This record gives sequence, C-alpha cells and structure tokens, in this order.
Amino acid sequence: MSEPFNSFHYDDLSIDLHPEVYEPAEDTFGLSESIILPKKASVLELGAGCGLISLVCAQRGASVVCTDINPHAVRLIQRNYEKNRSKIKGSFEVRKGNLFDPIGENETFDVIIFNPPYLPTTKKERVGGWFDVAIDGGADGLAVTKRFITEVSTYLKTAGSAYFIFSSLSPKKQLDKYLFSSKQLYEIVQSRWYHDERLDVYRLYSLHPHKMSDEGERMGKTF
Repeated sequence: MSEPFNSFHYDDLSIDLHPEVYEPAEDTFGLSESIILPKKASVLELGAGCGLISLVCAQRGASVVCTDINPHAVRLIQRNYEKNRSKIKGSFEVRKGNLFDPIGENETFDVIIFNPPYLPTTKKERVGGWFDVAIDGGADGLAVTKRFITEVSTYLKTAGSAYFIFSSLSPKKQLDKYLFSSKQLYEIVQSRWYHDERLDVYRLYSLHPHKMSDEGERMGKTF
C-alpha cells in the first residue's frame, strides 16, 4: 500500500487517510455521534472507508466487523487498526466485499451502521474509479440505500438498531416507500443542514422503542 495521503486525530485515535478512500466529513461525524452503543455490543459497519466509526466502536469495547468493497479501504482500515491497537478494547475484523455479501447468513449484530453513497448522480457526473463507488447513489441517490433497507433486518438482532444517512437531495417520499415496504420502525435521531443539503441520521429497529433497551453510550458524548 502506498503511503497515506494525510492523517488526522479524532478523540485519541490517529487516523491515516488515502486518496482512493472516502475521507471522513460531516456525514461521518454526524453518524458517529448519533449511535447508541450498548455494552459489549456486536457491531457491523458497511462501507467503512478509513474505519473511523468502527474503530471508535471497538475503542469502547464493542466486537466489530467492518466491510468495504474498495481494496484500498480494506488495507487502510487494517493499517489504522494496527496503528491504534493499544487503544482498542473490543475485537476487530475487516472483510472485503459489497454490503452484506461478506456476512454469513447466521451472523447477527446489535448495531449495524452504514454511510451509503447517497448523492443523486447521472452518467455524465461520474468520474470513474473508487470515488464514484463512495458517493454515487444512482439517479435518485437511493439505489444502494434501498438494498440496505431491504436486507438489514436479516442481520439485525431482535432488539438491535441500524443507522444510516439520508440526504435531502434525494426524494424523501421514495425513501418512505422503501421503509414502509420493509415493515421496520424508524426514527430520525439527528438532522443537520450543511450548505445546501440536510443530512438525516435514521435509526431502524424491529421492536417498539419502549420495549428496547437504550442503555448504552451515545458515541458523541465525549467528542
């Protein structure tokens, strides 16, 4: 792997970056801050990028599996894990593959996290390479999110929660249709404007909120 393009610190983690891997931004930090992490949670992050959110979860004692289709990201996540190994309290595993493809059919998790490619993108707007994979959500921005919503319940424990990002640049009515079809309950746990778009963090779950345990650490508290 070539030398990282840059690096930064988040809490007490030191994170290397790479020009072929999505760089953490407002969506990453907003998603991280919104997650309620139960004690000794099992966590799955899809499309983990540089691995920041997964490492924060493992730093707090979670057993983490993270995936990415980008081979540069997989190597970068492993590099960042090795770099921060002394600060990690939970287990940590990286797998290469698209969305749930690397996950076994019997594997389930307390928390599932996904920052999907959510930008509405036309063929003319595509630049090629791994950058497109990271941001291209198809014509309406929901192509990848739809698959996530459709499949996530298979891998979520009964009292578990799944978190994902939605952009106001995409049609909310279409998202609502996908959520209704999935028969999952949901709530918006964070909503913030960044320039010309609003980013919402959605939390999905199968149980009614009052039957769920929200005991755990909201990851944004110490940041």
